[in-house]
Amino acid sequence: MATTTTAASAAPTPTRVDPTVGFRRIVSAAVLPVAFACQLAANVIYAIAVDGGIGDGGTGAQTLEFYAAHIDALVAATVLAIVGVLLAIPGILAAMRVTRPSKPRLSLWAGALMIAGYACYLGIVFTDFPEAALAQAGVDAGAALDNTPGGGFAAVFFLIFVVGNLVGTLLMGLAVLLGRGLPRFAGVLILGWPVGHVTNLILGNEWFAVAGGALEVIGLFVIARTVMLLSNEEWVARG
Repeated sequence: MATTTTAASAAPTPTRVDPTVGFRRIVSAAVLPVAFACQLAANVIYAIAVDGGIGDGGTGAQTLEFYAAHIDALVAATVLAIVGVLLAIPGILAAMRVTRPSKPRLSLWAGALMIAGYACYLGIVFTDFPEAALAQAGVDAGAALDNTPGGGFAAVFFLIFVVGNLVGTLLMGLAVLLGRGLPRFAGVLILGWPVGHVTNLILGNEWFAVAGGALEVIGLFVIARTVMLLSNEEWVARG
C-alpha cells in the first residue's frame, strides 16, 4: 500500500528569526568597556583618597576614619563600582561569545570566574554604604566592624571575588591572546589588570592598579569593536 505524504508535513519548518539578536549584540558589546571604565573611575577616586595612607584595609577604627575624611568621594566610588558590576555581567558574556569558537574551555573558565567574582563584589561593595553612614555619624563602631558576625562566610565570598577578579581576567586575556579572530594585543592589554593589581598589592601603590585597569579597558574596547563589526549571523554562529 502506498504511503501518502501530505503537503503540510512535507513542507520545511520555517526558521524563527530572533528579533533581539542585533540588540543583544550591540548592547552587550557597548557595556563591556563601559563597565570596566566605571571600575577604573572608582579605582582612581580611591587612589586619590588613599594618597599613601591606610585606606579601608586597616582596623575597623581606621576604616571609619578613612571614610569620615573622604565620605563624598568614597560614596561616588561605591556607586560607580556597583554600576560597573551590573554592566560587567552582560559584557563578559559578549567577551565569552567571541572567544568561545577557538578557546571554548578557556573562555568558559574565564567568564564563569569573572561573573562569579564580580557577583560577590556586588555584595562586598554594598557594605561601603553602612560604613560610610557610621563614619558620618561619628559612631565609635570600630570594634564592631572588626568582629562582624558571619565574617568567615564573608571571607569565602571575598576569596571568590579575588579569584574571579584576578585569575578570571588573566584567563580572559589568555583566551584573547591565544585564540583566533581577535587582535592579540587586546589580550596583552587585558593582562595589564592582574599584573597591575598584583603589583599594587606587593608595593602598596594604588596607581599601579589604576594603570592596569586603564590597559584592560582599552583591550576590552578592542573586543567590543570586534563584536560591533560582526554580522548578526556571525554572532549567532558563535553560539
